[in-house]
Amino acid sequence: MKFTPDIDKFAIHHDASKKMHVTFDDEPMPEVTSKKRSHADDDHDTKKKVKSSDSKHEKKKDKKDKKDKKDKKVKEEKKDKEKEKNDEKKKDKPDAKDIVKLSTVQSSQKSVPISIPISVPSAQQLQRKSPISVKPQNNKPVAISLPSSNNSKPSNPKLKKFKAKNKPLTEAEILAKIAAIRKKKQLKRQAKVKINGEVVAKPTFRILPDGLQQTLPTKQLGEFVLYALSETVNLDWCSIIHKAKVDHLVMVYAQGLNCTDFGISDSPTPFVDLSTLKPEEWTGKAAMPFLTSRSQYMILNQISGHNGRFNSPVADILQCNMSYSKRERLATEKSEKMQQFHNNMREFYILTLEEMKRADYPIPPFLDPSAVLPDGWKETHAPIDTSKLQGPKRIVAVDCEMVLTEKGSALARITLINEDGTVLLDELVKPDAPITDYLTQYSGITPAAMSEATCSLRRAQKHVRKIVDYSVILVGHGLENDLKAMQLAHPYCADTSLLYDHHRGPPYKPSLKFLTRTYLKQHIQHVGKGHDSAEDARATLDLFKLKLANKPSYGKFKKTELIMDRLLANRPSRTSAILESSTSTGRSFGSTEAGDYCRVDTDEELVDLTLSKLPKTNFLFTRYQVADESAKRQQQQAGESGPEVVLPSAAGDSDRAVRLQTLDGYLRRVYDGLPPNSFLVVSGGVCDVPEYKTLYERYRRYLEKYGNNNIKNESIPKEEQWSKEDQQLLCQFASKARMSTSFFIFKSI
Repeated sequence: MKFTPDIDKFAIHHDASKKMHVTFDDEPMPEVTSKKRSHADDDHDTKKKVKSSDSKHEKKKDKKDKKDKKDKKVKEEKKDKEKEKNDEKKKDKPDAKDIVKLSTVQSSQKSVPISIPISVPSAQQLQRKSPISVKPQNNKPVAISLPSSNNSKPSNPKLKKFKAKNKPLTEAEILAKIAAIRKKKQLKRQAKVKINGEVVAKPTFRILPDGLQQTLPTKQLGEFVLYALSETVNLDWCSIIHKAKVDHLVMVYAQGLNCTDFGISDSPTPFVDLSTLKPEEWTGKAAMPFLTSRSQYMILNQISGHNGRFNSPVADILQCNMSYSKRERLATEKSEKMQQFHNNMREFYILTLEEMKRADYPIPPFLDPSAVLPDGWKETHAPIDTSKLQGPKRIVAVDCEMVLTEKGSALARITLINEDGTVLLDELVKPDAPITDYLTQYSGITPAAMSEATCSLRRAQKHVRKIVDYSVILVGHGLENDLKAMQLAHPYCADTSLLYDHHRGPPYKPSLKFLTRTYLKQHIQHVGKGHDSAEDARATLDLFKLKLANKPSYGKFKKTELIMDRLLANRPSRTSAILESSTSTGRSFGSTEAGDYCRVDTDEELVDLTLSKLPKTNFLFTRYQVADESAKRQQQQAGESGPEVVLPSAAGDSDRAVRLQTLDGYLRRVYDGLPPNSFLVVSGGVCDVPEYKTLYERYRRYLEKYGNNNIKNESIPKEEQWSKEDQQLLCQFASKARMSTSFFIFKSI
């Protein structure tokens, strides 16, 4: 049987759309009567079960009809009473002129709360002309929001920032914006080419002279690398159409490629159109035909610096601010590591497996079972007495000296210093191959000393492995070079070149001499005397102990990262590498998280290495030495000062022209090996100003000897004094040395 509910159609329901009546405190609030839906069975205390017989069903239906009639009468009476009450309220309601309607106040207008005690006479009182009763002043007033007429500032100054509207563009600005958009679309339509009958997007590169109104900072070269290989903001001075097709960029850093060879004299300009230069007037134009024909402009860059000093151009190019996500990740990793080693900080500074790989350490199979050591290499082992592993590990400092042989670099001396400063091992090692260069100015090794050496490399390995085991932390400066010279792998290593930052920041690594002078206030590795491995090992040990006595942040002050690391974090990620040609036995640059580091002896080898790395590497930073005049003077050891700037004559310096011509040949080879849609960027580094180097060296000696002492100039010898005129002259030479050059070449399809 279907059940149909009986709903009262005359029930009065609450209308949520209507606004509630607003009254003052002196008016009585009307009583609100509940208005619920009524049902015929609501009055019954108990409900009887419905029987299946027809007679009972009819009786119940009659009772239900009677009850409905009664309910209708009651509800009609209630409805009449409510109407009467509403009529009375309408009569008592004051005139509309005396009431401020709250609904007319818009939410966007400024409103001021005003407290006004009001007593409004009713319509009946006005008709009877009865006196108006005023409420006492002590009654609590009601706050009413009124629109404010004044233009006062909002109470919260931050709200103004969000409410402020952008200034409307002028008609000229709108037209210029439209023209720029149309020009960009036109260039995109033109930047297409047919290959095998198929239309392909062709990347194009343009330098915008209008954006080069002043000298370009050297940091913009690093921004250009990020702009070309990742998704970043556009640059004002250049434009790349279809830059998603660009996959490779090679930057050639050629120290000594001076702006004075390419049309810059006493009045520097932001850029030079190379097509306007005459070969007979400028050395660079005559000696470098490939560079000056492929690159349209030579852009002048300014290296950052002030007060007679300037930063490294390599640091300006490769450094960028560390991202927030990376800072958070490093802080989390550091916090977790601190919690693990808070009671044993000496193990806190042990290099992890990933850090050893980035720093090009020999990887022991103890840490990585997949690692395989070359033939002749040895790995340290666990101690015979296993109880040594339970306590804290001992500290042993090591330093090695090398010589050059027919087979390459070889170990010549090894020194081990105990934690208390005693010498554990100091032995001269005789190389297997004949010695070609003793490197006395660096190693301190002489032919007379090596004539008495009897210890072989294999015996030296045995001596070291007896002292150094898994219970020892091996401490060194550039320790990967010492381990390679000893042909040893050790799992517990600490490197002071990584525990302290270079004052220039990454990718530079601090020298032991600089750290000892800065933090230990000592002088080692004196010029002309060479290095002493025992002295260097003690300095390394003292630096590590100084780190233990301070916080992990001691000696760490650079909050920057390399653009290689930023490119690695890009999606898709970009690989990178640092390659350099150097005659130094050590590495000038440190490794990065995103790329590797390789060093060769000659520029010819660097070109071959660059071409071999190109197919699998997106960004290559290469450093050449062929054009470096300061390196030439150091090799000659003649101390020639030379002129302040190179004279603008192609025939004035034949040796200079030969060097630039050789560099131009290297650039041609690199360009020919580039794949399509690749960049070749050339940077000249610091301008060669010999007077600046001489004057700055004198200033540095003055600071070391008298800088921290309050000594007047009268008590200092005249040849060692430093005056205001000297400082002004230093700043003048520094402004010339800060001028650098850059060239941009794009190889398209």
